[in-house]
Amino acid sequence: MHEVWPAPDTLLASRYRLVTLLETGGMAQVWRAADELLDRPVAVKLPAGDTRAAHLAWREARLAARLSHPGIAAVHDYREAVRPDGSVAPFVVMELLDGETVAARLCDAGGPMPWGEAVSIGTAVAEALAAAHAAGVVHRDIKPGNVMLCPGGVKLLDFGISAAAGEPDDDETGVSFGTPAYAAPERLDGKPAEPATDLYGLGVLLFEMVTGEPPYDVNTWEELALAQANGPTPLPEALPARLRELILRCLDEDPLRRPTAAQARRVLSRLIPAAPARLTIPLPGRPPTGLARVLPTPAAAPERSPLPRRLAVGAALAVTAIAFIAVINAVGDSQQDAEFAQPPSGAPTTTAPVESESTAPPAPPPATSVTTRPSPTATLTVDVALSRVRAAVERGEDRGEIRPDVALDFMNLLRLIDPDSEADITDQVDQLTRKVRERLNEGGLTESQAAVLQQRLADLRGLLTTP
Repeated sequence: MHEVWPAPDTLLASRYRLVTLLETGGMAQVWRAADELLDRPVAVKLPAGDTRAAHLAWREARLAARLSHPGIAAVHDYREAVRPDGSVAPFVVMELLDGETVAARLCDAGGPMPWGEAVSIGTAVAEALAAAHAAGVVHRDIKPGNVMLCPGGVKLLDFGISAAAGEPDDDETGVSFGTPAYAAPERLDGKPAEPATDLYGLGVLLFEMVTGEPPYDVNTWEELALAQANGPTPLPEALPARLRELILRCLDEDPLRRPTAAQARRVLSRLIPAAPARLTIPLPGRPPTGLARVLPTPAAAPERSPLPRRLAVGAALAVTAIAFIAVINAVGDSQQDAEFAQPPSGAPTTTAPVESESTAPPAPPPATSVTTRPSPTATLTVDVALSRVRAAVERGEDRGEIRPDVALDFMNLLRLIDPDSEADITDQVDQLTRKVRERLNEGGLTESQAAVLQQRLADLRGLLTTP
């Protein structure tokens, strides 16, 4: 009679004691275990059998060890255990997480989730991907089962088939291709690993979260080829236009047509609804005030964009010098959106719908009779001053003067400031001012950009304290 291995209470490498089998997949088992040296719970991933799976475990540990990000499950250790038959079994020791995957959430819901919740999750995943890509790591298996919704935020899991960016794809067995419904087209062509592959996965993830099904609901590679020839299921028209546009861009068959992870994160973060809701999902590593608020139903979440408001304000105040500032802000945002919407040089024209906000008629120039800038507290409104702070954050990030994670932190705090509410928002403005100073000391933004933000926040606070 053969001994069943591994089994609960098995001690690996004289340190890790297996407790409970959490998950069994085609390539590995994941166990809850106890690290008896450090007295902490961990997750242990044991590859299933063959040499290829063992090699992937080693690669996963090496690549994941490059990454240190609150939105990515941490890898603690790589060891080897000896099976009863004398063979060697490599294993990876990882951070043990509590929560549920997006796949489980969709299964429990029996359909799509509110688009505001999907946008919040997508923002966190895009931020984690941006960090991985900056470290030269391509995940290659972005799907609902590899995104965990934890009490502390969203976590990206399972770098089991990840690769270094630019690494040739020499897998002829198909074991590292991933799941057919979530595989990017270029993976089937054997092209080197590239970040754009993960953006395709992000598009599939977003598509499934807002519709309840992946764009190609297939189980085999043959079914995938047939389904791709007919194109994906149309997205619901009730979704914000910018969200539909981003998803379609991510799903473009040409990797050069897809956005970067940083671009996707920027678009998604601006779509996070600001209205109160019953459900909130904290973005990874953010303080309690940085919660991404989520609307309970798609119908209750109209698309909100600060740009049309800034354009309208710029037109209304065109006869003053401050209008010129508002117009400059709007033009900067329009150029940024146009950069995202336009294909790179030489790329074919996409059929995905692209909406441009830069086609609005330009505001007239300021009146020539105005020769001096009026006092901010004399001409600005709270709404306009708040828009100017947002614009400064966005431009600072675009110019590389504000680190992306710092910009997202600022935008989360700004999103909580509602000038239409009856509550006193002075404390929130003061908190953001302190945050700017803290982030400057940490090196998260330049001194010049900190000075701009502090001045605009001072203008905003002046309006709040003016009787």
